[in-house]
Amino acid sequence: MPETEKESMISRRKLLASIGLVGVAAASGGILKSAGFGTAFAKEDSVTDAVYGTGKPEHWKDLLYLNDLHFVLAVTIEELRAKTDPDPLFAYYVTNEGQEGVFRYDPNDTATMDNTGTVLVSVNGKRFKRMYGDTVYASWFGTKADGVTVDTEPLQSALYAAAGRKLLIPQQKSGYYLTGQLLVPSQSVIVFEPGTVVQAVDSLSRSAPYERLIRIRDAKEVYVRGNGATLRMNKAAYTSGEQAHIFDISGSENVVIEDINANDSGGDGFYIGAYLSTTPYNRNITLRNCRADNNRRQGLSVISVDGLQVENCRFSNTKGTAPQSGVDIEPNGQLDLLKHIRFVNCTADGNVGRGFLVSVHRQTDASERIDIVFQGCRTKGNSYGYSMNYGGDGSNAVQGDIKLIDCTAESEQYAGFSDLSFSADSAKRSYIRCKAVNCNTVNQPDDPYGFGSSFILTTVPAQPRNAIGNAVYIDCEGIDTRKAPLMKRGFAAKQNKAETIRGVRYVNCSVKGGGQSLYSIDPATEDIHAENHPQLVQAFPSSGAVSPSHIGCKITNTGAAGDIRLVLPAAKSAIAYTFFVEAPYGLTVAAAAGGTILTPSGPKAEISASAAGSSISLLGRKDGRWEITQAVGEWG
Repeated sequence: MPETEKESMISRRKLLASIGLVGVAAASGGILKSAGFGTAFAKEDSVTDAVYGTGKPEHWKDLLYLNDLHFVLAVTIEELRAKTDPDPLFAYYVTNEGQEGVFRYDPNDTATMDNTGTVLVSVNGKRFKRMYGDTVYASWFGTKADGVTVDTEPLQSALYAAAGRKLLIPQQKSGYYLTGQLLVPSQSVIVFEPGTVVQAVDSLSRSAPYERLIRIRDAKEVYVRGNGATLRMNKAAYTSGEQAHIFDISGSENVVIEDINANDSGGDGFYIGAYLSTTPYNRNITLRNCRADNNRRQGLSVISVDGLQVENCRFSNTKGTAPQSGVDIEPNGQLDLLKHIRFVNCTADGNVGRGFLVSVHRQTDASERIDIVFQGCRTKGNSYGYSMNYGGDGSNAVQGDIKLIDCTAESEQYAGFSDLSFSADSAKRSYIRCKAVNCNTVNQPDDPYGFGSSFILTTVPAQPRNAIGNAVYIDCEGIDTRKAPLMKRGFAAKQNKAETIRGVRYVNCSVKGGGQSLYSIDPATEDIHAENHPQLVQAFPSSGAVSPSHIGCKITNTGAAGDIRLVLPAAKSAIAYTFFVEAPYGLTVAAAAGGTILTPSGPKAEISASAAGSSISLLGRKDGRWEITQAVGEWG
């Protein structure tokens, strides 16, 4: 044996100690028993469990092989690649910093490619295989993580080598990992050490085919645990385009990403769609405890997915190119899916656009039913807190449900909750126990799309509709606690063009603080219902006009000093009013010019009562007349 090799020999005990196995009886199978190793992605295992799994049993055959070794040599990678006549009974311990580990020569392999980390090939084609368990380290592949060296090749090699196992990306010693686009294969578990920073190069392609920092495309069973790591771009380099995303999940299934920051992108922090994928939608995607800050287009874009759970995530400070929202759920076409989507305890704040935006103008009645729920979410300091937008008329009306439950909007520039150009034919929107607090911060009470309202339902000129509506508000509240209140209206249904407004229901809604009215209902509104328990009271001490904003109220002549006359608006289908005589004076209820009230003695232009305790309920009809549904006392 050459003297140089004798000098670099190390004992087998030292070798075992170097890989954490000293004192373990390898030959007796103690390694297998003590580690409890199982298949990393057994069919019945969850993706999350896989990160704590124990790898593939076949790797332990390598470790058992140590019992039969005659010698262990300490070498560098360069020396190992220079060996032309290795001995299969030798183990080779690589000493390069960050790439330390044990290799053995495999005389039966003449084909496996050199990947720089787990397989090394000598100058004359000898294959050396790293001996390891279930975890692959990115540093084995020669990453520098110095903020200067581009680590794309070693990181990509590590990702491919770790498929079916775990890839650990260690925290950089200085600087950060600098890399181009990285592709994540199926059956991958990627774990970042706390404090790790990965930054994209400034040259990701902004023309098709677009490049992203992390691409999970047509992949299954992927788990990314960030431990607070940050993935980012140099946003200043991406002043054009909108497609340079941090994460692109396209056509993939069973993907979990948690505890990671996706910041400063030239596009989105997270994109969930079908770009260049063979499957037109994703299935079973989870984002948990993630953050997206200071991205150019969106914190998160959702294009096509069946099964999306977003929990305890925050989407902040989006600025650069429209829509500039925290979250934008916006399909590209009618075949995209928006199914089983849940946002739970998420926050969107400080975005130039909306906090949470749903825009479905490309969906039609041929699309599958949409199913979206926001629960316990919060917004603050956006243009609008929540915007449900653009469900079409007729054949362009996608069906389904959007629910907002226990959500809060605070200090938004305009409305806390906006419902814009969403057809009454299209998916139903339900707002349940939602609160808008101190909104209209720009103080524009007559803005046509915010209207100084906590909750607004209206249209925008770019998306005209024949009819808007099909929305319900239950136990919702508009609140203004400021010393100088800025809210003017709690719940507004406003016509901006020639559209009708129908199919809107308010149940136990309320306002608190300021001079805001509870309802502001446009006369174009029909088929609208409001009820409050206890019933709200609207007193008319003098003659005047009854407006649609008085629906659901107990209308009285309380405070009147004499007879008064109240004029109804034009009758619309399903609009109802109830009148009470409480002051001892005459109360006349008159139909609008040309209208009539149907009574047992025939149609009349007006009806009156003067006895205190009298009441009458009127219901609008499709033929433009009012009918009496209930009467107490003498009305003639």
